[in-house]
Amino acid sequence: MTVAHDDPYVRRLFEEMAALVTDRVGDPDAIHGQLTELAATNAPDVARYWKQVGAGVGVPDTAYKDGGPHLFPDAPAVRVFRTSGTSGSVRGSVRYSGLGLELKNLAVRANGRRHLLSGGVKPVVVRVAPTEEAAPDMAVAFDMARLQEECGDPALSTSVIGPDGVDYALLEKTLDAAVAEGLPVVMAGPSFAYVNICDRLESEGRRWELPAGSRMYDGGGFKGRSRVMRVDDLRAKVRRTFGIREFDNIFGMTELANQLYDAADVPVGPLGERPKEQQPFGRARVRDPRTRELREEGSGLLEIVDLSVLDRPHVLLTGDLGIATPHGVAVAGRIAGSTSRGCSLSLDEMTGER
Repeated sequence: MTVAHDDPYVRRLFEEMAALVTDRVGDPDAIHGQLTELAATNAPDVARYWKQVGAGVGVPDTAYKDGGPHLFPDAPAVRVFRTSGTSGSVRGSVRYSGLGLELKNLAVRANGRRHLLSGGVKPVVVRVAPTEEAAPDMAVAFDMARLQEECGDPALSTSVIGPDGVDYALLEKTLDAAVAEGLPVVMAGPSFAYVNICDRLESEGRRWELPAGSRMYDGGGFKGRSRVMRVDDLRAKVRRTFGIREFDNIFGMTELANQLYDAADVPVGPLGERPKEQQPFGRARVRDPRTRELREEGSGLLEIVDLSVLDRPHVLLTGDLGIATPHGVAVAGRIAGSTSRGCSLSLDEMTGER
């Protein structure tokens, strides 16, 4: 018998998960076990999959091309996010119940507070991403809006993506105001967009020395583009244009509810990708592509455990290459033959970048 969305058990599980993602209080292993049991009970396809490959192995991200498993068909979806898709491919979809979306909201805000806030000053958050109104089915637009609301200076923080792409006039106005007021700036957007933005500003002779504490967050990497940059080269380019000296990379997927930030400034991947932090509520790990055994060191399939996910299996097997090291797991792009996916490709369409 399936478990209904309004069952008291689900409410209690939600509260345990909320305490873990917001305050890191609770037993991650116990929550992991409950979520695994819930998925096996409410999704027969997942139960059959686990019978074949082993309980708890991540559900492939390709499953969401067909909508993927949704654990609460009795609860109407309050929000649906879609993956970017590629030319000729079907866009995947991820549905959220009311409790599931609230948990995502809490998780993104709490994770943002841990990373974006320092010294008691709210930075000017510059989102190189569309607004929720412009892109209601884009998960990254939802996430960045929550980061701005939770962490950003309310007067100056903004999205700099308009209907025609990057609004350079608004970007320059916002950065000039931040410098004038001495407020640190947090820029957040797709990796490739920074290349195009810096190229244009450099060609126009525009540069800033943003206040101390300013940071750049990028995500998505380059996904096999003709122009690929090493992590340190991209950061050097951003440093020259904006005077930023603090950097971080965020790994996120539409199928996940939360993001993974860098754990240490240690080059690990082939382009210098940094390892991701291991948190009680979420972590990356690596599986052998043939045996599906977990690897403590070396490369293999990237798997993400996200204890912020309530509406679908909380373990996701991606098509990305993961590299397990003593410092953590680095994400080193798509494995050869895997279909590109992710919010950053959609963002490139919104920003007009290719």
